[in-house]
Amino acid sequence: MPHIIAVSIFLVVTILFFHPVIFEGKKIQQNDINQGVGSASEIIEYREETGKEALWTNSMFSGMPAYLINLRWSGETIANTIQKIYSLYLPTSLRETFIAFLSFYILLLVFGVRWQLAIAGALAYGLNTFFLVSIEAGHIWKVRAIAYMPLVMAGIHLVFRRKWLVGLLAMSVGMTLELLSNHLQITYYLLLIVIIYGLVQLGYYIRENKLIDFGKAVGILSIGVVIAILATIGKIWTTYEYGKYSTRGKSELTSAETDNVTGLDRDYVFGWSSGTWESLTLIVPHLYGGASGRYGGKDSELSQVLRQNNVPRNQIEQYENGLLGYWGSQPFVAGPVYSSVIIAFLFVLGIFFADKKYKVWLISVFVLGLMLSWGKNFEVFNYLMYDYFPGYNKFRSVSMTIILSIFALNLLGFIGLERLLKKDSNKELLKKFFIASGTIIGLLLLIAVFANPPSIEGEQIPQAVRSAVEQDRVGIIRNDVFRSVFYVLIAIVLIYFYLKNKLSELAFTILLGGFILLDLWLIDTRYINSSNYIKPEAQEFFNPLEADLKIQEDNSIYRVLNLRDPFNDASTSHFHFSIGGYHGAKMKRYADLISHQLVDEIQGIMQTQKISPANTNMLSALNTKYLIAGTGANAAIRNQFANGNAWFVDDVKLVNSPDEEIAALDNTGLDSIAVIDNTKFKVGQENYNGSGTIELVDYKPNELTYKSSNEGEGLAVFSEIYYPVGWEATIDGQPAEILRADYVLRALQIPAGDHKIVFTFQPKSYYVGNKLVWLGNVLLLVLVVGAFFFILKDIKKPVPSE
Repeated sequence: MPHIIAVSIFLVVTILFFHPVIFEGKKIQQNDINQGVGSASEIIEYREETGKEALWTNSMFSGMPAYLINLRWSGETIANTIQKIYSLYLPTSLRETFIAFLSFYILLLVFGVRWQLAIAGALAYGLNTFFLVSIEAGHIWKVRAIAYMPLVMAGIHLVFRRKWLVGLLAMSVGMTLELLSNHLQITYYLLLIVIIYGLVQLGYYIRENKLIDFGKAVGILSIGVVIAILATIGKIWTTYEYGKYSTRGKSELTSAETDNVTGLDRDYVFGWSSGTWESLTLIVPHLYGGASGRYGGKDSELSQVLRQNNVPRNQIEQYENGLLGYWGSQPFVAGPVYSSVIIAFLFVLGIFFADKKYKVWLISVFVLGLMLSWGKNFEVFNYLMYDYFPGYNKFRSVSMTIILSIFALNLLGFIGLERLLKKDSNKELLKKFFIASGTIIGLLLLIAVFANPPSIEGEQIPQAVRSAVEQDRVGIIRNDVFRSVFYVLIAIVLIYFYLKNKLSELAFTILLGGFILLDLWLIDTRYINSSNYIKPEAQEFFNPLEADLKIQEDNSIYRVLNLRDPFNDASTSHFHFSIGGYHGAKMKRYADLISHQLVDEIQGIMQTQKISPANTNMLSALNTKYLIAGTGANAAIRNQFANGNAWFVDDVKLVNSPDEEIAALDNTGLDSIAVIDNTKFKVGQENYNGSGTIELVDYKPNELTYKSSNEGEGLAVFSEIYYPVGWEATIDGQPAEILRADYVLRALQIPAGDHKIVFTFQPKSYYVGNKLVWLGNVLLLVLVVGAFFFILKDIKKPVPSE
């Protein structure tokens, strides 16, 4: 019954928070979701038409594997079904929030927290602003991975408590669903939590001379990890395989501006680094304003000054949003990271009252999360992590590591509160309690007294405006501090009255949970509210421009370049095969091509306001037949120099390194000459008969069919992106070696005569991986069914009489 009550509360809170989705048929406007749908348009359409999976798509960046865009695995049927049951079949966004509630509730129960308090702790974890602002942005895979972290940790702790079977079950299911979310960055952070936990446990097992028990626990958990990995091996395999050739891999260029390391560029990794004092938004949400470009206050000093200078109201709002929205060190944020000041107070109580081994573990996790989130603002530590810690340089937006601190705050806070409430009230206990209370209130008051937000920059800004902004910022901070003090005082009074037996357990838990819920709800709804919802039919992202409709009159196969921010937008991918797109892991060579070649060609087009062979050399080789320079039909501009889907060349320019290869694109007519790296690919000759014809006669994402006719031996270049794993070519059914030409394209040596040429994409990582996924899912099902059988059997055993 307690668990039914808990699940019911989680369901009600989830539905109420996202009520427009359930009761009005609306959806949250989520940029990354829209971008993802645009990116996956070809894949989804192919699936609906054929029932098959498109493993490759031309909709983005001229072509790339579909692994990290929208790929389904038939072998994951069982894991997906478990996920749907676990989330009560709720729709996206509601699903992730409910999962977070339920998973953290289970975690708190496993750590001995009473169910009433566990409900409050679960609500706090699922309603922290970092989680919900990420949902608003559309980072669904990220928040889903965050939601499953507590379930994995619950299973691990159960195993170390010698609850072998139920622990193995929770860990295996949790880890499978965690990996199914396919957000390796969050899973990596979970691994950091687990490593610290394991090291602390190992220390205690060594002290108690129980290394054999530690080994047993690790062995059982290893079984769960193997099952989870096997059940999701397809995703892991394809992600690992593609990672070597994506922007996470090592660039082959050695030019001075290229950081020739495996992983992401350091500046890119630390682009989103939280300020060292910005972490205090965990207890004072608007310490740095809130969200970029969004001011929710009223009648600011700034507005009064601007009105006195006759500034129009709409401009006043712009100034307020720009200067009073967010003033931290990050490029922009969608909202602060706030976990409830009450939770922070409970964390301080946990430092005083929780068991030492939990304190060592969770304080370490909390501090690590803070330090990592500071990124470039704490170079001495984080640059070492980037340079030496395995895999750390694969991930960007290090401010995301704050989830470690949020996890630790909530868990240690409720463990500490539970231990406090179980103790008998005495002077020593009350002394610690009041010290903890004074610590959090003292910290808040110090923030209020020494609040010193940065001044706005710019020599031309009038002093009256500068002073008004500074006054407004200080006012925002102090109002928020007093708000936090109010909630902390409520928590202190409630706990004190309970310790003094002035409140019943039921009243105490309802009131404490209610105020935690109220605190977070009022902050969260500043960032997710009615303005964030829209009717599906009103979604403008998927409405074609007149230019799109004009281009679609051409039914041939070609690519389109949208001149408006082409490499950070996937709306074009929804309607066409696009030169650009939106994805966090482009192919490395294509990223090189963008920065070294395509950007220059686009700038040339924009500056000269015309299309010529000089400024469309590589774009034409990519078969860019149309450019979009606006919204109207006349903004669809045809590139008459596009090379087509494939062409025969007259000559080959041989180079000896990737640097020479990409440099050669500047002064080589790619319609008649192919640039080939002679150290990687061998061609039979340098002069060919380029007078032959070749045409694409059948297009499928995973299979391209061409017909060619040429008098002598020819070298054909195909306007398709070269990818070394999975693509196979045949000429009249006989295997042919795929060469790489022009840095990113495919080429074939074709004998004289008429021929049928077929490219097929058949990566073993998918076809073999899917079979292994089936095996892992079957093992997972056996574990789930078997574990429930033995658990139910144990429950049904008669209780022995006294």
